[in-house]
Amino acid sequence: MRTVAPKTTFYEAYPLADLQPADYNPRLLSEEAFARLQKSIGRHGIVKPVILNADGTLVAGHQRTKAMKALGITHTPAVMLGTKVRLTDEIQFNLLHNRVETEASIVYAEPGPIGQWTWIPWETINVAHSRNKPFQQAISYMTGGHGAWGSVVIDDQGQIALNAEYAVVAAANHFDVLAWTCASLDAAELVADLTGEYGVYDWSGLEDQAPVYNQHIVQPKRLRQYSSLKKAGKLAYKSETWEKLALPRLRKAPDMRVVDFGAGHGDYAKKLRADEGYLIDDYEPYRTTPGKYAVDIQGVVGMIRTIEKRVAEHGLYDMVVLDSVINATTSLDYQHWVLTTVNALCSANGTVCIGTRNLLAELNFEKKQHSTSRHDSTRLSFLDKENVDMRFMQGKWMRIRYHTPETLQELLEAYFGEVKVAGRSNATLRAVCQNPLRLSDLDYEKALDEEFNMPYPNEFRHDRHKRLVGNLVKLVKERESPWRSSKGGFK
Repeated sequence: MRTVAPKTTFYEAYPLADLQPADYNPRLLSEEAFARLQKSIGRHGIVKPVILNADGTLVAGHQRTKAMKALGITHTPAVMLGTKVRLTDEIQFNLLHNRVETEASIVYAEPGPIGQWTWIPWETINVAHSRNKPFQQAISYMTGGHGAWGSVVIDDQGQIALNAEYAVVAAANHFDVLAWTCASLDAAELVADLTGEYGVYDWSGLEDQAPVYNQHIVQPKRLRQYSSLKKAGKLAYKSETWEKLALPRLRKAPDMRVVDFGAGHGDYAKKLRADEGYLIDDYEPYRTTPGKYAVDIQGVVGMIRTIEKRVAEHGLYDMVVLDSVINATTSLDYQHWVLTTVNALCSANGTVCIGTRNLLAELNFEKKQHSTSRHDSTRLSFLDKENVDMRFMQGKWMRIRYHTPETLQELLEAYFGEVKVAGRSNATLRAVCQNPLRLSDLDYEKALDEEFNMPYPNEFRHDRHKRLVGNLVKLVKERESPWRSSKGGFK
């Protein structure tokens, strides 16, 4: 068993012609951003080595490599990893390489000659203020597994101007730091150039790495008790959607029929049925067998049968709860299918209670972590143009979709006549929707077919949903609503 990280190798002038491009790069640059990148390289030179896999494949620095070639540069500083890493780690290197250019911590060390590469002994690093702990934890994880792959920029007065968090990790974990020394008068301009916006993330290349059934990993475990003695008997992980939206309405009208759609482990539905006798059904296509990792297909079909029986006997639901589902949709198609299905489940006078991830809160969280983190979170957001983040959890890639109050309002108004969004300052955006709009028959048929017959590994589908889909389509056609349909006109 390996007890130390593999040794990396630094090349001050690695031939660009010998680089092997990777199959996948999660960042796209506009023409304007590419021009700025070339200008930055022309002004400061190459002050950040590219990262190579052990076989010479380019892991991080794709856009810089293109810019160097466009400028006629033939060699680049490069750090080669000691062992070949898998695709997952290649992508993590790429992401961290683009994001650890931070200077929240205040760190000092002995500079080298201006315009040269030198190694800073870890014993000489002086950490005056350590901040941005999430980045530090991510860097520590990658350096611990693959060696000292990063570098810093230090000014001639001895202050780390760029990648200060990397230097903090080096001091804590006892490895030397590769450093480029610049004049202190140039440091501010260099940092501004290197930390500017250079492209957006693009997760389309990870489609095969993040199938929709991976999403069951992020299902929140609600209403579980704290494990500490100090908080013994107290419940953790409550749902704002349930506590602030659904439960107050249920208390006022205890006979209403409710369905928790995308219910995860079904904690609220199970507890409220068992303890208080509420009429709550739940559906989760990726619910796992208790204590196991495998999806409980038989249990999923059982949930479908219960909903099928309920709507056949009593019609559509008085309330639909959609808690932490929109943020787990892996594509815009799935987001549309989820909301179309929720629309179909809701009676004409019913209510839909929605909770999803708040982009504003996430950005504020990261901004605070960037400067004064005191938390243990390792959350790092890498958002694409659709505000989707990609995270690696329990050995699998997961998608997390974010909305602002404005984008959520606009989205939901395509499915409901009345929408009220709240929770602007909270981690969870909440919305109450009423008066479901009439969508097209094709929309309903496609969405219901997808949502009640989700794909599983090896392209398996249970195909036990058709009677329920038929009943719901029939009930939606019969549903009376005075509200204008999404296609225009009254239905």
